[in-house]
Amino acid sequence: MPQGDWLLKAKQWVHRSRRAQILLMMIADAAVVVTAVVLAYFARFEGSVPEVFGRYLWAYMAVAVVVFLGMLWVNGLYHMVLRHVGIHAMTRLTWAVGLAIVVLFALDVALSPIEGTRLVPFGVVFITGVIAFVGLGALRSVGRLWVVINQAGSRGGTRVLIVGAGDAGSLLLRDIENQPDLGMHVVGFLDDDPAKRGMTIRAARILGPTSALEEVVAEYGVDEIFVAIPSLSPVRKREVLDLCTSAGVKTRIIPGLTADAQFTGLADLRQVSVDDLLGREPVEIDVELISSTLTGKVVAVTGAAGSIGSELCRQIVKMRPERLLLIEIDESRLYEMYLEIEAAHPGVAHMRLCDVRDERKVDRVFAEASPDVVFHAAAYKHVPLMEAEPAEAVRANVIGTMNVLKACAHHEVEHFVLISTDKAVEPRNVMGATKAVAERVMLEAARNGVSATAVRFGNVLGSRGSVVPIFEEQLRRGGPVRVTHPEVTRYFMTIPEAARLVLQAQAMSEGGDIFVLEMGEPIKIVELARRMIVLSGVSTTVEFTGLRPGEKLHEILVHPDGDLLPTECPAVVRLSCLPRVNGEFSSRIAMLVREARIGDDAGLLVPLLCELAAASIGEPVEGCEVGE
Repeated sequence: MPQGDWLLKAKQWVHRSRRAQILLMMIADAAVVVTAVVLAYFARFEGSVPEVFGRYLWAYMAVAVVVFLGMLWVNGLYHMVLRHVGIHAMTRLTWAVGLAIVVLFALDVALSPIEGTRLVPFGVVFITGVIAFVGLGALRSVGRLWVVINQAGSRGGTRVLIVGAGDAGSLLLRDIENQPDLGMHVVGFLDDDPAKRGMTIRAARILGPTSALEEVVAEYGVDEIFVAIPSLSPVRKREVLDLCTSAGVKTRIIPGLTADAQFTGLADLRQVSVDDLLGREPVEIDVELISSTLTGKVVAVTGAAGSIGSELCRQIVKMRPERLLLIEIDESRLYEMYLEIEAAHPGVAHMRLCDVRDERKVDRVFAEASPDVVFHAAAYKHVPLMEAEPAEAVRANVIGTMNVLKACAHHEVEHFVLISTDKAVEPRNVMGATKAVAERVMLEAARNGVSATAVRFGNVLGSRGSVVPIFEEQLRRGGPVRVTHPEVTRYFMTIPEAARLVLQAQAMSEGGDIFVLEMGEPIKIVELARRMIVLSGVSTTVEFTGLRPGEKLHEILVHPDGDLLPTECPAVVRLSCLPRVNGEFSSRIAMLVREARIGDDAGLLVPLLCELAAASIGEPVEGCEVGE
């Protein structure tokens, strides 16, 4: 058999057989112990071993090999995978060598003559142990390094840059080194701490500050970036991700640490979310004030299984209401929401399958439940679909709101909150027009004695059917990512943030208000899409499809003639000048309702809807000088 074939078969046998690997390791350890004994005698006697001790050298060598290998076996050193050798293995090695020295000392004492010299000088035993510890430790470290390099090299590698040279970054590096099958190679770290500059962590060098990210990516051919700084503020996180986007490299990030969730390694890395890209600071709310309006109350939420409604339910139940009434038309999602609340707060949630367009059913539900506070989140929200179905939009968004307000008045509800939208301002589509009319209906009810409030905000991230989940699905399919127009912008807010601020607004209102949530700066959708593409690592492009029916390039949160008043909560402002309606409003609303109920004649319905939605800005609220 050719020599090359023999070596290949031997290598394959060793690779597949655990027994062969243990045998080779024991042979290598025996060689280390033999070398340690020779060096110990040489060091103890400076190269000239007296005959009285030299006669026992070979016997001592044999005994030392048996004792050391036995202690290594007992301490499990032959049952460790080389690539996972670390502090734990070194601790066991220390115990094994220490026990071996003790055993050798004991044997030396026991076998030596009662009078006279020792068979083996104690100094030789001690030096043997020291040299053996160094050699055995080095053997395992080199073995670990060889396995890692051999496996990583055989599979190719993804060149990884870790941003953050703290504990989390070190854990990531360790995890990558312990899993060579992943085919990853860490080129180094970036960290803004000047004291760490030029230092190394487990042989990976800190290459510079985060500001040097683009240069480092280009110089080292980085394929992927791991952001490993759990303490990053939202704004700083956005800045770092902007650098990653500019570098054009796929990026993953570790989540911020909480009291009940600790970072453990690669498994905790996640894709960059749009929340990370927005970089909004956490919103501080007055929990005590909100609790005073909800604790011990019967609270009802319409549209309780929707994106906003479900999050409202999650936040409300934390305020310890007496009961939480879940009103929803979608039976499956209603039941899922009930099970979620029931699991966390048994006995609080109650389900009611109810269509807010059904006036009698709404009144019956309110009569049976007697809610104190009502959050009206039930609505149709998809702009292009509502353009095609204007009658349905009016039935859900206008008539539904009227039905809930009538039930509130009839059953003396303490407070009603309408969830509104930026699309209600200067509406250019049916959906926005119906929400504008719903706001005016709410204000009329407030003027007639109902304590009613509207809260207006823009897009919420992650809501069903919104742009971000659509982009994410398109990326999962490999693209392309479709954007309506290169100049289109939208305001964005997270669902939990929106829900918390809605609760804050209702707690501050005495009725007859329209609150606007602070949405920050509008985001250019095409830039959002491009960032998501780069950071996801998907190779695709952006396609422009053109604005859909009813869509605007830019949304606004307040009419140009209006103004915003600050409140106790910086993230919530109050509309200074409320929409004004004339004396024909009631009759025109009745006509709109009749047209929506009896048919779907858009030629009659839509102009009437637009007329009602276009009411002018009216009287300023108390304390506002605008318009006076």
